[in-house]
Amino acid sequence: MPNKALHCYLLMIIWILLLVAGVYKFLEPKQKLPEPAVNTELFHNLANDVKTRRIFKICNFPHEINDGDEGIIRSKRWVMKGVIILIRHGDRGPLQHVRNISAVNCGSEETEKFTSYKAYLHNLTISGRVSWTGPGPFHGFPLLPTHPRQCQLGQLTMQGISQLLKLGHLLRQSYSQVWPKLKTLTHNEVLVFSTRYRRTFQSALSFLYGLVPSETLTKLTVFESQSMNFCFKDCGCPVTDKLWKGVKKSISHQLKSHPAVALLAESTGRSLFSPGAEQGVLGGDPHAVRDALLTYVCHGSGLPCETPSNCIKRQNVAGVFAYTDWVNYQKWRNIYWKRLCLLRSYGLIRHIVQQMLHMVSNNGPYLVLYSGHDHTVEQLTTALGLQNDPLLLRYGARIVFEVYQNYEESHNGAKGIYFRLLSNGRDVTKQVSFYKDIVLLENKVSLCKIEDIVRFIHDDYFASLNVTNFKDACSRND
Repeated sequence: MPNKALHCYLLMIIWILLLVAGVYKFLEPKQKLPEPAVNTELFHNLANDVKTRRIFKICNFPHEINDGDEGIIRSKRWVMKGVIILIRHGDRGPLQHVRNISAVNCGSEETEKFTSYKAYLHNLTISGRVSWTGPGPFHGFPLLPTHPRQCQLGQLTMQGISQLLKLGHLLRQSYSQVWPKLKTLTHNEVLVFSTRYRRTFQSALSFLYGLVPSETLTKLTVFESQSMNFCFKDCGCPVTDKLWKGVKKSISHQLKSHPAVALLAESTGRSLFSPGAEQGVLGGDPHAVRDALLTYVCHGSGLPCETPSNCIKRQNVAGVFAYTDWVNYQKWRNIYWKRLCLLRSYGLIRHIVQQMLHMVSNNGPYLVLYSGHDHTVEQLTTALGLQNDPLLLRYGARIVFEVYQNYEESHNGAKGIYFRLLSNGRDVTKQVSFYKDIVLLENKVSLCKIEDIVRFIHDDYFASLNVTNFKDACSRND
């Protein structure tokens, strides 16, 4: 009996000691644990070497933009009638909230060209407000990024302005000797379309400042495209939603088949995105991770760390870009993607053909510009049958149609009228899916008859869909 009492006494003492310790722990002042944050001292720069050079080329730095094969036909036999250009906007801020964005410098070098452009814009403004005062739906739009050195969400950067200034200037040099009309173009002979985004509108203006006379630019009307596809009157197409779901399903299946990539995208995304990013992006979308990485890579900023022991490494970046390039290559072989691009680009190609015919009828316009997005470029080139190019969609990308007339041939109808197609300065005319006969000139220049693209848009465009017109193609249920 005494032993039992002793055991109870000892148990009571232990229970009291534990209770006191618990109360003390509860009353003890709590220390706030540090939240995971980007440590700017732990940034690791991505070196521009053999293995990463292709990634940096996507940035399309202004000093690396060089002239291409535009305007190299220098023969009295061939007369340039006009130029049609589709550009992707220049460098922009990320589309999602990323960590430590304030530490990334999105400014640009103050070159003579850049300084001249800012002075031109200043002369256009009223009371110092740098906004568009010209006619059209973009009246009041800012002409330059609001904060010169900051990367704002989805907004054009000063580096983007420099890219398009450089590109416009290079094309003016390329065409000045072979197309004298460029120097005297009036605002009535230039047709400009832009989507209703600041980045596309500002890109169009900076590009045109480098290309056309400044007095012409001042009087221009910039027309708004209601769609990223520039579909004009051929926009409503319900079947494209179904096709896009098929494309996304294929992309999702590919990611599930590569669990290591999914894990890489998710872990990299945690270090990249701030809590303000969309939930789906935080889940590890490799394409969203790629877009966010460009913010750091294209502005000489280091790669961020979520914690001191969890930093984005070079192999993370290389892995994400290699996978997304592979997905894009597979997408170009996807039947749903091809059909989707045909339907989404029909209105734009139809409009391009109409402008070509206006040029050769001497009614003008003689310079047409569409300022769009990566989707615009990607869908148009797919619809035309061009080969997949990993660098096609870089910032400041360009697709150019040059229209020529051969005066040694008949002037009747469309005979004697040809066009060239160039992608980022490279002649890709021989890649188009619809040409019948290619004319080869010296310097490996290729020309396609305008009759071929007219026949393509009017007769053959929907052949692969087993229909004859846009309306039937958009109402199919299979």
